[in-house]
Amino acid sequence: MKINYKIFLISFITALLLLFAWFFFVGVNCIALKIKKQNAIKGITVTGNVKSTEDTAITTDITAKIEKITINEGDFVNKGQILAYLNREEIVGEVETSQAKLLVAQAELKRNHIDYLDAASDEKRYKELYKQGAVSKRDLEERTLKRQEIEASIDQKKQEIKAAQGEIKSTQGKLNKYIIKAPFSGYITDSFVSTGEVISSTNPLFRIIAPENIYLDADIEENEISGVQSGQKVLVIFDAYPEKIFEQKLYLISKEVNPVTGTFKARISRPDKPNLKALVGMTFDATIIIEEYSNILIIPDDFVQLEDNKAYVFKKRNLWAQKTPVEINFFNNNRVKILKGIKENDIILKKAEKGKLTDKQKIKIIEAREQ
Repeated sequence: MKINYKIFLISFITALLLLFAWFFFVGVNCIALKIKKQNAIKGITVTGNVKSTEDTAITTDITAKIEKITINEGDFVNKGQILAYLNREEIVGEVETSQAKLLVAQAELKRNHIDYLDAASDEKRYKELYKQGAVSKRDLEERTLKRQEIEASIDQKKQEIKAAQGEIKSTQGKLNKYIIKAPFSGYITDSFVSTGEVISSTNPLFRIIAPENIYLDADIEENEISGVQSGQKVLVIFDAYPEKIFEQKLYLISKEVNPVTGTFKARISRPDKPNLKALVGMTFDATIIIEEYSNILIIPDDFVQLEDNKAYVFKKRNLWAQKTPVEINFFNNNRVKILKGIKENDIILKKAEKGKLTDKQKIKIIEAREQ
């Protein structure tokens, strides 16, 4: 009897252990998702880059060496702001030479005026003496000729002064060209030169773009264009600012499809942020919002099984998977909207490995998720 009792006890304990092992360790590995109502958007994902309706290359019509550059690529500059200085030694020398010519001509003109007054007075005196017979006609003619020569010299000096003033004006005008300034307020998107480089009229120095001409350019697939309209909200993330989301507007859609790419061009408003540098060429990802929803049930589509045009999910029932019919609408980004069949806080299942669950299948949850 004792031996039979021991055998019975061992068998009973073994059975309990096997049952325990089966209860807690046997089952299909599953991922569980607890469903929560949430707000969601239905949209179209696009990519694009920053463009401009107009940009300007800043050039000069002189040849000179760059002495100093005062800005960097990406800087915002105001109209008239100095961007660079060119070496002006040669043109400064021309200005100084013209100024020296002017000073000499003005000094000589002043002396000529004094000489003219003396010559005119002398000529007048000799006219009186000639009337009195005190001097000869030749003496009078000599005084008249001297006065006329000084008059001619005065006219010549006036011409020299005018020419010198013209040279100064011209060289000063050239001097201003040795200071490169911004033609309007905008972003310096490119700098093509460096300090010490010799540039000429064939070299663009900088590229500048006015902020009001910047827009975001995107391509919309032909099969997605039907739900897109001007004025729709767009959520934009720049590759340069991955941590920020900008809410913009879609304001222009092309009316013709590109036959090569099969896409429609769209323009999105630029972010109007003082410290944001949205520069031409920058890339971005964007979602055009087609519809917005609140307080709905949305689940990943890989938790849904389709059989004979019907949709099912598997709800967790204790240690079992319960096949449950649901009504759905396909959403975007691999999601479906639940219309009927499950409710908030239900836990749904999918196999952790490839394959499908079956109804009333024993499960083992290896990963639990919440929305």
